[in-house]
Amino acid sequence: MYRNFYMLMRQKGITFKQISELLGCKYQTVSDKVKGLTETGFTCDEAMKLKNVFFPEYEFAFLFEKSA
Repeated sequence: MYRNFYMLMRQKGITFKQISELLGCKYQTVSDKVKGLTETGFTCDEAMKLKNVFFPEYEFAFLFEKSA
């Protein structure tokens, strides 16, 4: 799970729908990746796009730190 990413999503009111539209994928895919239900998580390109669009003020390593 990307705990910091998810916490900041909630604080900023960013939805899985907004993220899925940005990345061009399904809502459920985004939800699964954020919650750690997939083996791979976000690709590097996806993660950079998310950081640049929604979270430019945060460090990449902080946003995408994986937790159990």
